[in-house]
Amino acid sequence: MLWIYLNFPSLQLDSCFGLQSQDKPESTPAIIIVNGQDHRVVQYNAQAQQAGITLNMGLGTAASLCHPLEVHPYQASVEHRKLKEIAHWLYMVTCDITLFEPNGILLRVTNMLNLYEGLDKYWHTVQQHLNVLDVHYDFASGCSPLMAQLLAENSANSINAARHKLLASIRKYPLSASRLPHKTVNQLERVGIQQLGDLLSVPMADLAKRFDIDLVNYIGRLIGQFKHPIEFYHPPSSFQCHLDLLFEIDNVQWLQKPLEKLLTQLEYYLKLRDQLANELKIQLLSRDGSALSLGIFSAQGDYLAAKWQELAQLTLESVALTAPVLAIELSVVQIAEQSGSNDDLFSGKQGNTTPLELLSRLQAKLGKEAVKGIQLGDDARPEVANQYIDPLITGQPKSGNPVTSNPALRPSFMLPTPQRLSEQVTLIQGPERIATGWWDDNSMVRDYFIARSQLGRWLWVFRNREHHWFVHGYFS
Repeated sequence: MLWIYLNFPSLQLDSCFGLQSQDKPESTPAIIIVNGQDHRVVQYNAQAQQAGITLNMGLGTAASLCHPLEVHPYQASVEHRKLKEIAHWLYMVTCDITLFEPNGILLRVTNMLNLYEGLDKYWHTVQQHLNVLDVHYDFASGCSPLMAQLLAENSANSINAARHKLLASIRKYPLSASRLPHKTVNQLERVGIQQLGDLLSVPMADLAKRFDIDLVNYIGRLIGQFKHPIEFYHPPSSFQCHLDLLFEIDNVQWLQKPLEKLLTQLEYYLKLRDQLANELKIQLLSRDGSALSLGIFSAQGDYLAAKWQELAQLTLESVALTAPVLAIELSVVQIAEQSGSNDDLFSGKQGNTTPLELLSRLQAKLGKEAVKGIQLGDDARPEVANQYIDPLITGQPKSGNPVTSNPALRPSFMLPTPQRLSEQVTLIQGPERIATGWWDDNSMVRDYFIARSQLGRWLWVFRNREHHWFVHGYFS
């Protein structure tokens, strides 16, 4: 059985997004993550490393070496969330995944080799997939989970399927490089066993006589003689990703860059699954835990990051932040399968924007509830004849009867309330009598005409029972 272990030494740091690092890497400040218990450095970026900061260095020493220095507390919850996000991401290209908290992922390789036609192609696919996330990691293969973990945590960064080479590679490491308890390491060193090679040379039976059973189990699992119980990861079925920001943002325009990173992940996710997203949910998280939720809709569905970025920008233009944003979450609310294009081969390109794309932009700019379609209802009264409907619904009136092939002419612009006719007009067509509304105590009897004014305007006028004339609309 062959395994690959991925070790993420700076997982919390990789979870953050700094706007400065995107455009001007040289202006990125030195950043460290410190343990809250003893205030020692557990993660640092390249700028901090250049200043001489190392792992386990005290906060005071680090501050004296580098100024200015950004200090962030270590948060296990951030690494836990990011580790699950990476596992979910990897699940698109490999199936057997195990989380090794707080910063490791184990892959069972053997079952995937037939699919990818060999170890090299499999590992190349995994690497290409991980590159999208832009995280730092060390890796190694092994005949057992513990062997792969040992090599990866010591930055072996090699992939090999030969058992004898893998066994030889772990023999050179000192006992301190393993996950053996310090007490056990001290006991072994007192009897002259300094390296793993020395330990592996001792027969298992002799080890069982002189040391506790935990050491025997560790060695057996390390070299693959004992079974290592593994619980595989089962990802959620929907896409969701989280991005922490290195500093608070109070300008919505500055959210475009970090949002672009999340949408690029979404594009890759949808492309691999041959799917489209119809609705996204963006949550802007503040320091106090409050969240501003935004819905973004695509009428025709899309997977391209650039298309979603445009809709997100239009939506954000109407957003007023009530508190600075410290993190962004992106999730897919509605997803659809790709379908073949029904475009006419001979019609040529009709334009850069389809009707559904235009609808999506209008909804993003004005809000989904502000964009409606119009449908002819069953009531003949002009004031209530038209009904607002979902813009994606096209079809018949509520009764289900098809619209006649020669419908009555109606003006493009209807007045909210009819106005008294105050000019001389010429009646061109009519009358069309509308006598209805008796059932709700709002009855009407009107004779409608199409008329033309002396200025050349086309009017829709009517005469009521009292023979008073009114203008109800204008033809375009």
